[in-house]
Amino acid sequence: MIYLNLFISFFKVGLLGFGGGLAIVRLIYDSIQPFLDMSREMFANIVAISQVTPGPLAVNTATYVGYEAAGIRGSMAATFGVILPAFIIVSIVVRIIEQFRSSKIVNGAISGIRPATMGLIGAAVVTLIKPALAGEGRLGSGLLKALGADLTGGISGVLMNSPVDLISVTIFFITVVLIIKFKKSPIFVLLLMGCIGAVLGVQY
Repeated sequence: MIYLNLFISFFKVGLLGFGGGLAIVRLIYDSIQPFLDMSREMFANIVAISQVTPGPLAVNTATYVGYEAAGIRGSMAATFGVILPAFIIVSIVVRIIEQFRSSKIVNGAISGIRPATMGLIGAAVVTLIKPALAGEGRLGSGLLKALGADLTGGISGVLMNSPVDLISVTIFFITVVLIIKFKKSPIFVLLLMGCIGAVLGVQY
């Protein structure tokens, strides 16, 4: 029963995905392997799409993977599985939070989870960094090819044959500067970089 398997797999993601968002990217990636033989590059694309569409990363990814694995019903099973643990846990926690607010054990557990969450985000970076900055295609190659540029020599050749995607690396650093130094909205930055990528194009 693939629907039950999807539900159980994403129920585990929802139950064990402390930190949410990018902190559980690695957990999601490992969980979807039994259903889809997905490369890191394809998974990075899913994460990117999930980041610019409404809703949490885990829910969007569950919906996509469920649909790819077993259609609409698979999508519903995976999505319901990933949101159910949070619904149950939050419903319980709101009833008892006041009672344990001053508990040293609870505060200690939260203090232990915080650095672990940073470690999970680090694992997500390791999973996504290669396809994001050194994937198969090269940003700009589509535009250069359309302009008739020589992709084997000169500046164009350097851009296209570098072991990392130099334009993607540039976009990465510009994004960091825009967010941290200039306090630009993440939505604005994502849309801006998406438009730049659309203009530059990728040619495999």
